[in-house]
Amino acid sequence: MKHFELGKYKGLNVGSFDVAVKEDEIKEAINYFIKSMDEIEVEKWNEPIEPGDSVIVNIVGTENGIPYPKVKEDGLQFKVGDINVLQEFSARLLGQKMGDTVVFETTIQPVLIEFQALWGREITFSIEIIKVFNTQKPELTDENIQEIEPKVKTLQEFEELLEANILEEKRTRARVANMSKVLGAVAGNCKYEFEQEILDQAAEELYRNFAGELKKVYNTDLVVYLVQRDMSSDELLAECKEEAARRMVGEKILDAVIQAEGIRLTDEETVSEEKPSENRKDIQYMRRKAMDFLLEANLAQ
Repeated sequence: MKHFELGKYKGLNVGSFDVAVKEDEIKEAINYFIKSMDEIEVEKWNEPIEPGDSVIVNIVGTENGIPYPKVKEDGLQFKVGDINVLQEFSARLLGQKMGDTVVFETTIQPVLIEFQALWGREITFSIEIIKVFNTQKPELTDENIQEIEPKVKTLQEFEELLEANILEEKRTRARVANMSKVLGAVAGNCKYEFEQEILDQAAEELYRNFAGELKKVYNTDLVVYLVQRDMSSDELLAECKEEAARRMVGEKILDAVIQAEGIRLTDEETVSEEKPSENRKDIQYMRRKAMDFLLEANLAQ
């Protein structure tokens, strides 16, 4: 960087991201666990069939009083109202109960390709309802909660654990977001000028690292990523240049704050025997302390 001058870096009153856990977030987390649980089957013994109920039936079809072999099936299971089932099947079963037998005559319409062989035929169906049931996701109770989380004994304890986990995750995300906001606010008060060659090199390194990460972590080639985002390699390189500039300014701000505030490492915090200013890990640790200082000095209370 050709030139850097630190501007006002304290008392900027930057709004922070809210980390309060909402009730809806806890409910969403609970629903996630419920979805992972096996569904339970609830039989309907003496209740009328409704759309969405599953049935097991024996079907016999006749044409002019003669059995039609292609329309005979025992133990057929389907969901009433399913688009892959003859519409009249579902309509005739609605309101019936387990143990009933439904008889009706109909002309098969050319609606479903699966029944192409029956199109136009007048078939008398006899449908014996063997079983009626629906599937439901179980509710979380004190009894089954330990199947999900052995550490807790009650649903209330589970909700408290979820709230604590969500809060920790939101705090982590909020810290990163707040850091970006604060550094951006401080950068707006600074004066700086980049050396174009160094900035270009940093951008190209980010570009190469990103392509390597795509392949290593996601097994995706860069060209596939560019097609998915409908962008060119030059546009991606421009994004990398913006990110490289942001990082370079951020490091300059933190290093300047370290000097301005006299931030140092304690003996316990020092990683190596080298001078902190000469060791990469120690430099990162001091920059972290400088970032903590900036967050405390600039986030609105």
